[in-house]
Amino acid sequence: MKNKIHNIEFFARTKIKKFYNLIKYFPISKHINSNIENKKNLVKYNYSRSIGVEPCVCHAPLRSIYFDMKGNATACCFNRTHILGKYPEQSIKEIVFSEKRDFLQKELCKQNFMYGCKHCLNLIEAQNFEGVEARLYDNLKAQGKMPSEMIFELDNTCNLACEMCHEGFSSTIAKLKNIKVPPPPYDSKFLEQLKEFIPHLEVAKFLGGEPFLINIYYQIWDLILELNPKCRIHLQTNGTIFNEKIKSYLEKGNFYIGVSIDSLDPENYKKIRQNSNLEKVISNLFKFAEISKEKHTFINISVCPMLQNWKEVPQIVDFCNQNSFFVYFNTVYTPGFAISDADEDLLLEIINYYKNFTFKTKGIIAKRNLKFFNNLLTQIKAIYKPKAEASEYERKRHKWTSNMLKNFMLKKVNNDKELSSKIEELFTNTNNEFYFSDKDLENLEKLKIEDLITALKNETLIELQERIKRFINFGRFSK
Repeated sequence: MKNKIHNIEFFARTKIKKFYNLIKYFPISKHINSNIENKKNLVKYNYSRSIGVEPCVCHAPLRSIYFDMKGNATACCFNRTHILGKYPEQSIKEIVFSEKRDFLQKELCKQNFMYGCKHCLNLIEAQNFEGVEARLYDNLKAQGKMPSEMIFELDNTCNLACEMCHEGFSSTIAKLKNIKVPPPPYDSKFLEQLKEFIPHLEVAKFLGGEPFLINIYYQIWDLILELNPKCRIHLQTNGTIFNEKIKSYLEKGNFYIGVSIDSLDPENYKKIRQNSNLEKVISNLFKFAEISKEKHTFINISVCPMLQNWKEVPQIVDFCNQNSFFVYFNTVYTPGFAISDADEDLLLEIINYYKNFTFKTKGIIAKRNLKFFNNLLTQIKAIYKPKAEASEYERKRHKWTSNMLKNFMLKKVNNDKELSSKIEELFTNTNNEFYFSDKDLENLEKLKIEDLITALKNETLIELQERIKRFINFGRFSK
């Protein structure tokens, strides 16, 4: 019941804020920095936000703190470069009240993404608006410098060796590679310092590694249950572990569970999520869902669309729709796995496959999942477009003949008798047909008259013929 009331209050507060912003910042284009390169997409993104249009593109700096495995604190888990402070060199309080938080917030309110915020900018430019991390901070309470959210990624302890992952996020991979990862710096003093901030939190997020295998997380959950039981606890699990201890925490706390599933095919799942078992994960997923239903919280499925599983993504969305699970898509950057590594032909195949897939969209969650899927599709289209344009630019599709090339060269030398005679001799008894690309034609137009004259004066006919062949095949006139 408490969660239902919270959801109603949240919905009402969001609608009021959206109406207020639409009036205050109309039109939003007037409030966007004129130096922004892709201003149109930023305007579109603003209209997609639940709070409506607002010049400040992200509120993470003053509403959130993220702690990584090395002790670094940043505004969110995607900004790894603008370090606000480092534990234990600075206390949590020193980090929270640092000037660096104010600085980053001011820059983002001027739409400056240059201080570690390129991830969200890239998604905005790709028009994957639902995937933009910044939107998650729009509805968090503004509490001055007191954060409304803390994100904990404190340890890499994990039982899996996912093929797109690395030793920084998996102790199993580190062990397989015989790499020693320095132990995290978080201790009892860190827990003690958290007590000042936990009562103010709306949300606490726990990442890994595998959260259910990280001991300090249970200690933080104990503090939350004691000091702020209303706090929403979000965690991302690989879904391989469920026991009575976990069940007791989920029943006591205000947990929102995210389960990572990248395939519903047992063999492909096992290949991607090494050391895991799909049947066991699905069984645990429905155990989480049962508790979630009783607590009026929700389950989400996080998917990593990759070259290895792109064809399965629509089926996972369908699975989520059928079971009232929210779906989220992570952008994978790992070379050899990232969809952005695909060539234009494969990207076009993915786009057409996704466009032609039919979903059952009955219900709010299914409609919302379709929206997220369509944003993923838009992102892939944005990856495809420049690759397709580059391919078209280099595709040999303009029919030329030896006679056309001869006339071009004659025109270049301005009908100089000596040079013209050599060009005529060069093309004697040739009537070949070939194809140039836009790039070839551009290089042809850029051909310097002095380079052509030098070649004609100093090279034999055989050398010149080789030079012409090289240009026809590779678009390169110089040696």
